[in-house]
Amino acid sequence: MKIKKKINKKLVIRSAKDMGINLIAALLIGLAINNFASPNDFPMSGISGIMLLLHHFFDTPIGIGGILLNIPIVFACWKFLSKKFVLKSIATLITISLVIDYICPLFPVFSEDKMLAAICAGVLDGLGIAMIFANNSSGGGFDFITMSIKSRKPYLSTGSIMFATNVIIITMSAIAYKDFMGLVYGAILAFIASEIMDALLYHMNEGKLLLIISTKPQAISQAINASENRSSTLINAMGTYSGTEHDLLMCACSNREMYEIRDQINEIDDHAFTIILNSREVVGKGFLKK
Repeated sequence: MKIKKKINKKLVIRSAKDMGINLIAALLIGLAINNFASPNDFPMSGISGIMLLLHHFFDTPIGIGGILLNIPIVFACWKFLSKKFVLKSIATLITISLVIDYICPLFPVFSEDKMLAAICAGVLDGLGIAMIFANNSSGGGFDFITMSIKSRKPYLSTGSIMFATNVIIITMSAIAYKDFMGLVYGAILAFIASEIMDALLYHMNEGKLLLIISTKPQAISQAINASENRSSTLINAMGTYSGTEHDLLMCACSNREMYEIRDQINEIDDHAFTIILNSREVVGKGFLKK
């Protein structure tokens, strides 16, 4: 009974968390689409762009149109993605659609400054999509296509895939709107959204890798452990020019911690040779969870 209660409690907490993230992300995406992009006739990327086209020419509801457009995409991408991910994404898609049609119209639209509107739309859209992806979900549509491509080619960043796959939609939308400047604003919007997305999904988990050659490795490792609570690895190395053996200290840390560790190294051994490398992502205890 106790085990079941614990499982039920975890399930409730996880479901509440997913719902909260979906609502916040849906509001951000909805405002970007309904309150910034739509009133300015900006061509948006992916399914959002097609939804706005249908709304512009046929006055169809943006959110409901998104659900209908996503049905064939869900079936097409079903075999490339996990069933849990697809089902979770469908719940996210429905939330976004309902928020766009019923909550976002309660907020004022912005059409005074097109450049500012494009920037705001890109930031809001990028933030919302990044939140959804970070929660192991998606908003359906081209998000499904993006994740399908990423499952086959994981070395490609999410933002770059989305930007590349959405150029055609933005161009077609600009032609349909008969507005060249709309194409420029749409490209700015898509670029900002992809950059915001990559910054949140990847750069927040970046760190530094320090390779330290010193005659006082133990003192340096103890100082790092005491001040930053970071462990380090001692490696036996040999200089190829001199043929002498050295102690190489390797330490992974955050960007902030790197400056403090570097100062400590200089205080302990001002002759130490330190190489500081950028780490795209650090996974493990004390960093990003697997």
